[in-house]
Amino acid sequence: MKKFVMLTTLPALAMLGACGQDSAVEETGDALEERADAVEDLGDERAEQLEQMADEATTDAREDELNARAERVDDIGDERADALNEAADEME
Repeated sequence: MKKFVMLTTLPALAMLGACGQDSAVEETGDALEERADAVEDLGDERAEQLEQMADEATTDAREDELNARAERVDDIGDERADALNEAADEME
């Protein structure tokens, strides 16, 4: 009876061990996700700085230029973060 119990619990124990640690590829994916968050945050911060500069612009043309640049910076940050997240998803 003890052998039967042991044989039936081995697959469950093996699964627990497999779920415990991430593989190197999964860890790389996690690092990419963290990098994606940092890239997106940096883009957001830079876009916010440009928008503040636009609010203080002396001409409407300069304000429009800075707002357009802020939008481009934000979009670029989002696109790069999305690309990193996609790569990370493929690794997990």
